[in-house]
Amino acid sequence: MTPDEKFMIKLYEVAKKKGDPRRPINYQSVAKMVGLKETALKSIVKALAQANLVVKIDDTTLHLTDRGCALVLSLKD
Repeated sequence: MTPDEKFMIKLYEVAKKKGDPRRPINYQSVAKMVGLKETALKSIVKALAQANLVVKIDDTTLHLTDRGCALVLSLKD
């Protein structure tokens, strides 16, 4: 599993625990949970946003799109 996939799955799990997998989440704390460094995190978030898998709200917050949620569910199967 790639670091991108681990990050997306953890983001989904954290948001779902709070009630909605599309809920805005502080992605820096999620990155720490999966062991991503700051430089890798910036690249991953940029790539995921360009692929329409996440929407970046501000410098610390993002949420999964419907497409991102669907991808996570397919990865978990």
